[in-house]
Amino acid sequence: MEERFVHLKEGKYTLAPEDVEALVDENTIGVAAILGSTYNGEFDDIKGVSAALDEIQRKTGLDIPLHVDAASGGFIAPFIYPDLEWDFRVSRVVSINISGHKYGLVYPGLGWVIWRGKESLDEDLIFHTNYLGSDQPSMTLNFSKGASVSGREVTSHSQ
Repeated sequence: MEERFVHLKEGKYTLAPEDVEALVDENTIGVAAILGSTYNGEFDDIKGVSAALDEIQRKTGLDIPLHVDAASGGFIAPFIYPDLEWDFRVSRVVSINISGHKYGLVYPGLGWVIWRGKESLDEDLIFHTNYLGSDQPSMTLNFSKGASVSGREVTSHSQ
């Protein structure tokens, strides 16, 4: 898999619709847009990126899905900007993740991902177990450590 990034530069910290076409081709499996940048809290133009992908599909036939990384903005955008269309109201959005651990009072690393529908989640990612006589499907992702874990051992000294 080859990752392609829109690199930040002074004064431009988000993915814009005009950035998309140069980064996608027949091997692209999806585009991820961010709702709440870690750097400054800005939102990518989700609806505009979706429209750019619609135009690419019209010209090339490539049907590229859109994932929204709403790790920071997913809990605030619906309340502060209720008319902002960034979620499943945008037809090309197939999945959204949000991170509870960014708001405190939850376990480090706690977050969720939701899909528009079952067809957007590959069955190979679901683990099935038989628990008390019935199928219990489970899907778990682990991709980051919580901010409370520094990777360094902390020691205290008393005098």
